[in-house]
Amino acid sequence: MPRLSRYQLKIPFKDVLSFCSETQSKLDQDKPVRYTKPGLRATVDDDLDISALLSLAFDMQVWKPAILQIHYPILVQAIIGAGGVFVGTNPAYTPTELRHALETSLAKFIITEPELLQNIKQPAVALGISGERIFLTNHGDTNVQSTMRPWRTLLEHGQEDWSQFDDEDKSKTTNAMLLFSSGTTGLPKATQISHYNLVAQHVLVHENPQHPESYPVSRIMSLPMFHAAAAPYTHLSSLRAGYPRRFEVSLYLSSIERFGITSLMMVPPMVTAVIAYSSSGPDLRAQVRQNLQFVRSVTVGAAPLSKETQARMQTLLPEQSPITQVWAMSETSCIASCTYWPEFEHTGSVGRFLPGIDAKVVDESGSEVPDGMRGELCVRGPTITRGYINNPEARARDWDQDGYFHTGDIVYQDQSTELWYVVDRKKELIKVRGFQVSPAEIEAALVSHPLVQDVAVIGVDGGEDGELPRAYVIRKDNTLSESDLKVWYAERLARYKWLTGGVKFVDQIPRNASGKILKNLLREQARTLGSHKL
Repeated sequence: MPRLSRYQLKIPFKDVLSFCSETQSKLDQDKPVRYTKPGLRATVDDDLDISALLSLAFDMQVWKPAILQIHYPILVQAIIGAGGVFVGTNPAYTPTELRHALETSLAKFIITEPELLQNIKQPAVALGISGERIFLTNHGDTNVQSTMRPWRTLLEHGQEDWSQFDDEDKSKTTNAMLLFSSGTTGLPKATQISHYNLVAQHVLVHENPQHPESYPVSRIMSLPMFHAAAAPYTHLSSLRAGYPRRFEVSLYLSSIERFGITSLMMVPPMVTAVIAYSSSGPDLRAQVRQNLQFVRSVTVGAAPLSKETQARMQTLLPEQSPITQVWAMSETSCIASCTYWPEFEHTGSVGRFLPGIDAKVVDESGSEVPDGMRGELCVRGPTITRGYINNPEARARDWDQDGYFHTGDIVYQDQSTELWYVVDRKKELIKVRGFQVSPAEIEAALVSHPLVQDVAVIGVDGGEDGELPRAYVIRKDNTLSESDLKVWYAERLARYKWLTGGVKFVDQIPRNASGKILKNLLREQARTLGSHKL
């Protein structure tokens, strides 16, 4: 039977800007809350003043910023305040990928950096977005088209309040953001995030009276601002709760110490990078522990983190500071399950679902499985989005008649602790001679090897055997061989889970911006080779 939420929290029906701008006694309105480089900072009041100026500059339209600087959150707030919709896209997108994003979202305006302009011009022209609707960040580039204006020209239109409302239907049906799903199984889908979704996300995570944040919270946001893993917190929750250009491990660590950061949100590649950095020199472990001395909690999400890697990171943190995992998707407006501070959770779970989130687990036919058994996770609740824009087929496929979103994640719940565990993706299970093999299980076994830094496992064509497991491995030391790994995994995995598809040592494993492994690219690479032989 479904695991219905045991208690609910009241979710306001306000527009998200009004909700986030309500004065909180614990937040100093004049305290700098954002840093990108020495001397550059903004306060909460600065944010609201500039957002009000920008809100008047545009009519109600769909926008698409793609910038990476201190003004990004202000622009997002202004877009929403003008009654528009923020559309987040990856600055690394190719023209083809950008065209898909622009076309899907029906974007009418673009804000970008001069160095990203080359990729955006072609799809913009093809879709009828003129240069007058493209605004540039101020980098002093004199070689751009004269029709394109600096974004600061938007401040020349006076000032007025944002579009405000306090209405249940409007809150639930008015989009504030379009955030693209990962695209690991096809073209990315634009997930509709409503004002209600964003307010609910903040209330359930940060304002649960049963789990108050009882220490002074300061956060460093180094996750991609266009992605569901960070967008709600970076652009909006920062106004209410108090939250570098690219992630670089030494700068990240030194900034944590310099600014006395107490709460970290990370993705697995960041965790492995910190661990690797701490192991790369005789004195670096002590230095990393010093960098992290003020940290009270670490939250990891966007992709699974093995309990072994979690344990390694725990040794770098202060004794009373837990590292825990969350479960999140674009379709859940970010976090849907967590372990609330100060609880420690060492078993690799994603904690328990937020108040108001109902869950059920189903088999391939859609029937619910017995308690404790594995199956596909389905969820519903206040943070679950209404679906995808301009994609009713996907909406009909992924939501059932009871309002549950079918996530594609294979999970089970421990009946004694009520903790949830994500064990794989439905479409990533490998069929080996009739057995279902979990890539995540093999990955966990391999990454526990002291000379393995990162790993991805896929199934490759094995002829009559169906599929064969293959591992793509990043080594910490080039002395590690395939035979060494075989000795290691043979002691830990049943024979049908062995890497009969081979081991490929690589310098990089493809991941999306939130850290999720792009296994579709690895599978395409394997198909191109035309054989299970390496």
